Amino acid sequence: MARKAIVDRNTVLQLLKEGKTSQAIGIQFGVSRQAIDLYRKEFFRTGLLQPSTVTPPLPATSPAQQITTEALTKPVSLPVTTREVSLDRMIDLMIKALDAMKRLPELEAEVEKYRREYSNLLQKIEQLEEREKKRLEQEARWIQAQNPENK
Repeated sequence: MARKAIVDRNTVLQLLKEGKTSQAIGIQFGVSRQAIDLYRKEFFRTGLLQPSTVTPPLPATSPAQQITTEALTKPVSLPVTTREVSLDRMIDLMIKALDAMKRLPELEAEVEKYRREYSNLLQKIEQLEEREKKRLEQEARWIQAQNPENK
């Protein structure tokens, strides 16, 4: 039976907030980087850790690197550049991407619900407009019936 290392969650949280890497924290506690990444994911999920507290901001892009609307309409092969992105940052981005993908079915169902509600409201508006048209016609006939000499 493998022994389990004891890891102080509060210390791990503090070290992550200080910007320490999962590898460095894992070495400190005698556990793997993946074990610390599990804590990191839990801290993100529970809101104890914000991505901005862990990662430095990405460098600003130059105007030449910005994508214009013209570039979006035609296929473009961007040059591959190597940016130094820490493994922890990559893991954070992957965790966020997977969490976002998990929410897709829920969001799609919500969009479909709003589409149905929109269609139902459009039908009700059409019904009300038709009623109003009939009411105006009846009112005009009633006025005609009250004043037969205005024909």
